[in-house]
Parts: sequence; C-alpha cells; structure tokens
Amino acid sequence: MTTRPYGPTGETTTTLGLGGAFLTANSFDDGVATVRRALDLGVRYFDTSPMYCRGASQAVVGQALDGTSEPHLLATKLGYFARPERFHSREALVTQFEENLRLLRRDHVDTLQLHEADFHHWWSSAPPHTGRIRADIDYSFDEAPALAALRELKREGRCRFIGITGNTADNMQRVVEAVEVDTLLLAFNYDLIRRGARAVLPVADTKGCVRLVGAVFQRGLAVPKPELLSDPPEWMTPDLVERYRRVYALHAQSGMSVAEMGVRYIAAQPGIDTIIIGAKTPAEIEECVRAEEKGPLPEDMVAEIEAIGGPEPPTGGQLLDLYRSRRRQVSDRYLESAAEAVEHDLPPDDPRTR
Repeated sequence: MTTRPYGPTGETTTTLGLGGAFLTANSFDDGVATVRRALDLGVRYFDTSPMYCRGASQAVVGQALDGTSEPHLLATKLGYFARPERFHSREALVTQFEENLRLLRRDHVDTLQLHEADFHHWWSSAPPHTGRIRADIDYSFDEAPALAALRELKREGRCRFIGITGNTADNMQRVVEAVEVDTLLLAFNYDLIRRGARAVLPVADTKGCVRLVGAVFQRGLAVPKPELLSDPPEWMTPDLVERYRRVYALHAQSGMSVAEMGVRYIAAQPGIDTIIIGAKTPAEIEECVRAEEKGPLPEDMVAEIEAIGGPEPPTGGQLLDLYRSRRRQVSDRYLESAAEAVEHDLPPDDPRTR
C-alpha cells in the first residue's frame, strides 16, 4: 500500500483506509476477517462509528485490531443521539465516547469526529431539531458544546486529533471555514460521477486539516446494477441515468471492474490524504488494494471519466437526504398500519397487517 502524510499532523497513513459502515452486512465474523485482511494487506487507517452496523461496527473493529502490533490509525465518531439535547450535553458526549472505547478495547483513539456535522442539531439547540444546517441562521460553529467536548478529550490525551464529517459539500465547506479541527471527512461527494469534494478539500487544506473522502462506491458504483438503467429509482434523474450508462459502458470497454476504475481514478486525484473504502468482505478490500497498487488509470480513461462528471450532477448528500426521506415515509406508513392492526385486533392474514 502506498503511504501518505496524514495531513500536517506528522503521522503517516495509507492511500486507502477501511470504513466500518458495512462490516456486519454478512456476519460479525466476516467483518472481523475483513478488518484483519485489510491489516494484512497494509491498510493502516480504520474508520468506524457508533451508528454503523446498528452499533456493532466498533465491536468488530475492536476485536479485529485487539492485540495487533501493526502500526495503524483508528478513527471513530460521536453522534446519532435519540434526543436533540444530547448533542449539546458534555455528559452525553463523554458517556458515548466511553462506550466507544469499551467496544474498541482501548483507552484512547487517534481521531475523534462529529458524525454528520452538516446537521443543524450540532450547532443550535433551537428547533427544528432535524435537517441540515440552514442558510438563514448565523451559527457560532466554533463555540459549540460538542467541539468543546472534543477539545477536552484531546487535552486529556484520550484522542490525538479531532475532526468533522459530513455528506453535503456546501454545508461542510461552511463548517470547516469556521472551526478549528484537525480532520475533515467528506462522504458521497467524490466518485466516478460526482466531484463536489473539489470545492471543499482546498479549504480544508488551507485550514490545516487532514483531507479524507468516503462513500466512493455509492449505489451501483462498485458493482454494476443494470436495473438502475432499466427501471431507475425515484432519486435518479434522466441526466444521472445517462451518466451511469456512460460509466457502465466504459467499464465494459476497459475490462476493469467498476470498483477498480473508481479506486484508480480517485487515488490519483490531488488533495486527498486517504480514501475510506466501505468493504464488507475480505475479497472486497483486497480488490481495492490490488487496484490501488496498479497506479493511475490511462489518460484517455481519466478524460472520459472527467467528461462524465461535469457539469455537476446532484450531490451524494442531496440523494442521501431524498433516500432517507422516502425511507421515513415508508416507516411512517408501516407504523400506521401496525397501529391499525393493534387497534382493531386484525388477524395476521388481513391485508392491512402487511
């Protein structure tokens, strides 16, 4: 694995890191095996969160890395509280961090981050308590209680670096311009189609932040999904369908997997310190490492990919918000049906209980 500076921190990382969002997609044991295989392949950056895998990701990472003598950097996050006031509570933040450490089987982490710092609830206790930060509000970002808690934990030596993560490029640019942190992780904004991170990463560099990108394989950009072209879901505009068609055509012409194309393209882009790969099996992380080892794509392929990505399509964060909105609507309908079934004591075979 190629190594790179971990920003201006003085530490060294690898071009590819392993993200923990999907480690238990098959099983807990597969997740442990994936982390250990990444370590064997030379991956030296691991990123997890109490939100990933319904809370199990940190336990997987903790077990997999427990006792290893291989040098590595470990990052985790705070957030996803059930009640909005906890985003502003030192006690809640520190309590969650203590639980993170227990699951990770260690007494400190290298990097501690606010999870999805582009949400309003981190920076204001005023309603609304959901949704991204708002353009009409003048937030005091750097004075937020959550950042104060991170800085306290850093002073105590319980984390070495502090950072922010998020999914919407414009909002994350606004936050990183206003806060003093060590790292920035932007997801869903750099892949074979999207380039939203290009506006944010130079700002992070100016601020002296480590520059991390993630979610580079979102929805059909690791393994082709022909149904995205034949029966596009609601979140895909006709323009986006056409971009996917061009990516899949290039994949067929090149003989490379879509994942290899993505890794080799992004790894050669300037201004990125580490690309976090959300692998769920040993084979997936191995494919990505082998792709990175092959080096940059041929220049003509890079030119074609650049053409696919411009002008800017909907950002990954915007599509993620749409997906979450639709999922909440389905969940609400399910809860309404369940309530009706209970209220009317409907039998299991009644259509209204399904």
